[in-house]
Amino acid sequence: MTNLHHISRGNSKTECFSFDLPARDTCPGMTKECGPKCYAATLMRIYPAVATKYARNLKLANSPEFVEYMIANIPADCQFRIHVSGDFKDADYVHKWIQICRYRPDVTFYAYTRSWQLPEIWKAIRALHSFSNVNVNLSVDDETGKPRVYNAKAYRWCYLTHNDSAPDWMRADDIIFRSNYSGHKRRRKNAEKKQLDPDTVAPLIHKLVGVVCPLERGRDIPNFSCAKCRLCVDKPKVLQHV
Repeated sequence: MTNLHHISRGNSKTECFSFDLPARDTCPGMTKECGPKCYAATLMRIYPAVATKYARNLKLANSPEFVEYMIANIPADCQFRIHVSGDFKDADYVHKWIQICRYRPDVTFYAYTRSWQLPEIWKAIRALHSFSNVNVNLSVDDETGKPRVYNAKAYRWCYLTHNDSAPDWMRADDIIFRSNYSGHKRRRKNAEKKQLDPDTVAPLIHKLVGVVCPLERGRDIPNFSCAKCRLCVDKPKVLQHV
């Protein structure tokens, strides 16, 4: 029987299982853009049980039992996000995931990471991404700038915007996430109450280079989930500059 003591079930937004580590402390590529806005760090502060679980997971991740536990307990034929909270903390840890993903070809793994900025970890990430059942997205912002590491152009870039703009180095199939998408939805609803045009106050469609996450465009989408969308889950096709 699957033991989910260290594995988290996805919520209605993701519908994906995940393994998580303490936010910030395990994020060697953290920037001034993402650190203060970290949703996972907020959850850890508000819910002590979440912080306790992530700390317990870190202890497991550092133990010899980690690979065996994950291979045995990740649910069959699922979509699995490597880290809703935390990141690839070092190269040895990435190599553990390489072993896990190799022995679980029935599972589709995906991740977002800023650890691509560290050369030794980036080398290990490239090996992880080489598996057909693994997709690694490169998280970027104004501080990281355009990824210029080896073969970065073959990966999807996910840009964090705080002012609904995006740099011209983003590509048409890259993804844009809002740092305050809930605030965007709230502005639209307030505009409707005041009988103002919500598309003027908080537009749904932006003339940006890249795709705004469907969940963060300001409109509720019935039965939406990351598992159904698959925009971040699947490997990107050929990515070209517009």
